[in-house]
Amino acid sequence: MKTRLSKKSYIVIYTILFLLAASFILSATLYKIKDYGSRRTFIFPSVDNRLIVETRYLAPNPLKSDINYYIDELLLGSGVERTKLLFSPETRLLSCMEKDDVLYINLSDDLLKMGSNVIEIKEGVELLKTNITKNFRNIKKVEIFVNGVYAYEDSREENN
Repeated sequence: MKTRLSKKSYIVIYTILFLLAASFILSATLYKIKDYGSRRTFIFPSVDNRLIVETRYLAPNPLKSDINYYIDELLLGSGVERTKLLFSPETRLLSCMEKDDVLYINLSDDLLKMGSNVIEIKEGVELLKTNITKNFRNIKKVEIFVNGVYAYEDSREENN
């Protein structure tokens, strides 16, 4: 047996559907307006010789390019406990330039200082390169300099 809805029931149903649609449109619009930034992953070494992957949203920074901002955040370290730093805490990005799919990074000589919660320099350099190439697909190769002097020759490139 079929039951018919009254006009009041139709009005209530249509009002609820309209409110749901309006709230969805408002939510989607506000989400689009709010810029959460680029989603980036950070790979850090842990104290128990594993790798910790951390995801952050980096909002656009008008003073820095995306890659400069990313490297600065990477040098600051992880927000997770029990992780090590890639380089000594005083290490700073001096300059960064991209040309023909190659990224040239010039870091301060504080990189050469070893600390208690820092991994080996070569491991730090390799992890820095991995982080950059995984987050910036247009970068195929990373060249690292310390105070303008080439950091080291990669053994894989010497054999080729």
